[in-house]
Amino acid sequence: MHWAAFDNLQCDGHITRQVLLLGFRNGFQVWDVEDVSNVHNLVSRQDGPVSFMQILPKLLASKQDRDKFANSRPLLLICADGCFPGGSDFQECSSRSGTIHYGHELPNCSGVPTVVCFYSLRSHSYVHQLKFRSVVHLVRCSSRIIAVLQASQVC
Repeated sequence: MHWAAFDNLQCDGHITRQVLLLGFRNGFQVWDVEDVSNVHNLVSRQDGPVSFMQILPKLLASKQDRDKFANSRPLLLICADGCFPGGSDFQECSSRSGTIHYGHELPNCSGVPTVVCFYSLRSHSYVHQLKFRSVVHLVRCSSRIIAVLQASQVC
């Protein structure tokens, strides 16, 4: 095992379940551990090394923006290296000296986390991906913002 943590999964009907997130060198697992007499696996994937995961909290309603991932929620945020198959389309976050690119590029198979993938626990598929030019050290989420920590900046 490479990484582990507990998190809360917000389900329909204002129900919250405690889950165990496990990241491995070859994938990840999410276990429902709310009821000790009924612990069960929600998802198990073997897609590549995972260095960090977090359940995204439900989005607070906003008058200006609509939630383009509403039909995909609940979402799991996964930090992985550039070879992780988190989807074919991505947005690359620029560094101070770089530019933002949209489209397809060859993956960065460095073994260090440079990709943040959004995985739908509803459809069991990747729905979005952010690709960075440098190492992602940590990601923190709230109901309004996703902060990505890198050595020289926060995106």
